[in-house]
Formats: sequence, C-alpha cells, structure tokens
Amino acid sequence: MSDGVGTFRMVPEEEQELRAQLEQLTTKDHGPVFGPCSQLPRHTLQKAKDELNEKEETREEAVRELQELVQAQAASGEELALAVAERVQARDSAFLLRFIRARKFDVGRAYELLKGYVNF
Repeated sequence: MSDGVGTFRMVPEEEQELRAQLEQLTTKDHGPVFGPCSQLPRHTLQKAKDELNEKEETREEAVRELQELVQAQAASGEELALAVAERVQARDSAFLLRFIRARKFDVGRAYELLKGYVNF
C-alpha cells in the first residue's frame, strides 16, 4: 500500500457552491413538501447526487430493476409477491422511486420495503 496516494475527483466550482449552500439552508428553501413539484431546486438535486448517487440514468435503471424484480417475484406464485405486483401494476415510476430513494438506491432493500408496505 502506498502512503499518501489516493484517487481524487475534480469537483466543478458550481458543485462546490451548491454543497456550501446546503450547509446554510432552512426549511423555507426546500420548496413544497406535498403535491407535485414542477422543478426541484438545484441544491436538492445536488444533495440527491451526493447522498444517493442519484442521476437521471441511475434513476431510470433502478426503477426498471425494481419493476423486473417485482415481476420475477410474482412469477414465484407467492401470495405476497402477487399482491405487490398487483399493487404496483398501475403505478408510475415516481411511486417506485419513493421506495428506491428510501433505501438509497438498493433495489433489493427497496423491494423488501415495498413488500412491507403492501403487507401493512
């Protein structure tokens, strides 16, 4: 192991400013809590990128993976898995994304949370 050697990523100045902004935010800065939001604030997108590694392409991929997992589990014929598949059938990707974000983009854990939701 070499001493003092590491890998570093150059962070653009704009991203550094957003991170500095995050430390000074109040609840008024976050926008609406309930209901649709036409556009998320830039600092919120930066927080999602930093904490969840969430980007447009990872978001779509994770939703697709969760949809595939739901279908694969439903094919097993287990009663709860069938109920989960039935519950998410008519839902949009935003519904599934809530579970994915709650488990920091771990699709397996997001499915377990979804099962708990349906079971409850």
